Amino acid sequence: MKKRRYASGQLGLTLVSESFGTYLAFFYLERLGLSAALYALARTVYALWDAVNDPLFGHLSDRTKTPWGRRRPWLLLGVPLFLLAYLLVFWVPDWARSPAVLPYYFALAILLYETLATVVWTNHGALFPEMFRGLRERAEAAALKRGAELLGLILGIALAPMVYARVGFFGMALLFAGLALLAFLYFFPGIREDPRAGSGLGLWASFRLVLANRAFWVVALVGLLFEFGRMALQTAIPFYAKHALGLEEGATTFLFAAVFLAALPSALLWGRLAGAWGASGPGGWPTSSWASRPSSSSCPKASPRPSSPGPWWGRGSPGCGSRGRW
Repeated sequence: MKKRRYASGQLGLTLVSESFGTYLAFFYLERLGLSAALYALARTVYALWDAVNDPLFGHLSDRTKTPWGRRRPWLLLGVPLFLLAYLLVFWVPDWARSPAVLPYYFALAILLYETLATVVWTNHGALFPEMFRGLRERAEAAALKRGAELLGLILGIALAPMVYARVGFFGMALLFAGLALLAFLYFFPGIREDPRAGSGLGLWASFRLVLANRAFWVVALVGLLFEFGRMALQTAIPFYAKHALGLEEGATTFLFAAVFLAALPSALLWGRLAGAWGASGPGGWPTSSWASRPSSSSCPKASPRPSSPGPWWGRGSPGCGSRGRW
């Protein structure tokens, strides 16, 4: 039961985060006419803040002491605010649509969203090593988590164009936020924290430990290259479908659906190979070294941000509170 509940939280996170990451540029550049230069500037500030706040909020979560645990208060407070911030990104009032105001509204909206997304992603991810202790239990929980991610990706990426073509972007955000809320409501009763879990290393000690790990740099470099290509393709497809192929917006669904149909067999194959290899991959590579070690949520993530194996799922380290989308 707790594995399904944990996976439900992953569904809510993935649904919101992937629809945000995939269609943010199309909404603000294509629909609202925001300058591409100002969009890029705001997203750069967003990325820098993301790099800072992940270990910061992880450190604060590790040091939280309440009768309700460390992670639960952050999640119970953070999830509603996270969903509200998501709605504000796609709800742009008339007064904020003028060229003089829109860049500021956009920057503030995405920074607020990023802050609250960090709170939820970090604490949800940090629960994984506390809720699931053995390698077998973690493998089973991770399989359900990946399945929930896949469902969130299909809804948040592939089906989103059909939704916003009919009800607009704010209607899409309302629908996805409502579905995510239902997923989180199922997740909340399943939160289990280990009262014996310590607060882990300090913030700077965590950085020193991780940065001295050669395997971290390999994972980080691969993750960086993968994420760069993934996000460039994922963000460009709505523009490509409309301007190069001349498709209506709703038809973008079929382009993304083709990608998912090609990826599903690959995901199943890699899932079986990971189960067969266990803790050591081919040649003895320690595939489970990150997932199996006890860790705190303040450890730096091994890669940039939004959740994936498959083209868009399976990213990140369960022990470090990483966010599905890297």
